Amino acid sequence: MMRIALIGTGNLAIHLVHAFETCNATQLVQWIGRKNTPPKQNLNTPYFTQFQQNIDVDLCLIAVTDDAVSSIAEQLINSDVLVAHTAGAVSINELKSIKRKGIFYPLQSFKETIPVDWSTVPICIEATNSEDVELLIKLASQLSENVHQISESQRLQLHTAAVFANNFCNHIISISQNIAAKAALPFSVLHPLIQETFKRSFSNKAFALQTGPAKRNDTLTQQKHLSVLSEEDAELYRILSQSIFNTHNT
Repeated sequence: MMRIALIGTGNLAIHLVHAFETCNATQLVQWIGRKNTPPKQNLNTPYFTQFQQNIDVDLCLIAVTDDAVSSIAEQLINSDVLVAHTAGAVSINELKSIKRKGIFYPLQSFKETIPVDWSTVPICIEATNSEDVELLIKLASQLSENVHQISESQRLQLHTAAVFANNFCNHIISISQNIAAKAALPFSVLHPLIQETFKRSFSNKAFALQTGPAKRNDTLTQQKHLSVLSEEDAELYRILSQSIFNTHNT
């Protein structure tokens, strides 16, 4: 059984706690956070405010905000355990002089209150030696059927692609919800269109699927759309429309 220490109390950390506590092949032997009490009741895992050197662990996972990874790593420099962070855009070198370092990057958007099916979550692995790569792959395979060993460069590009696919799309859908609400229309009217848009992209090149007024340079329709938008949303509309036109007309 793999003994794990987890540092962090955010959305991803809470999902990892649940995943490790319910996995027969893992034992979460310490959970570390800044607060005096963990953000979860009925906890089965011992909780601390700093890493416990006297508790044997096979892996220490750092699941904190990107800008905190480096400072957390400084506290673990004297540890002989494998230390891996979970960030998509943070270099493995931010683990500095830690002897054994790695990456355990789950490619998913995590919210504390929304369940996640770990078996489908892509988990991307990287480490500085082959033995630790195998250890991380072994752990990832206990949670997911979708495990990948990738380079740091690939991980950064993957994270960037994920921001476009998830964060940016979510923001645009939020704007769409607001427009529908202002028109006193249920957002469910747009559900079939959104579902079909993403469904098609799974088996086709999105470039080839592009339609709409921006692609065909229908400025009359675009002006009508701009007339119902706020100044901020209109600016985003113009930028996206110009990008679509440039992509398909150069």
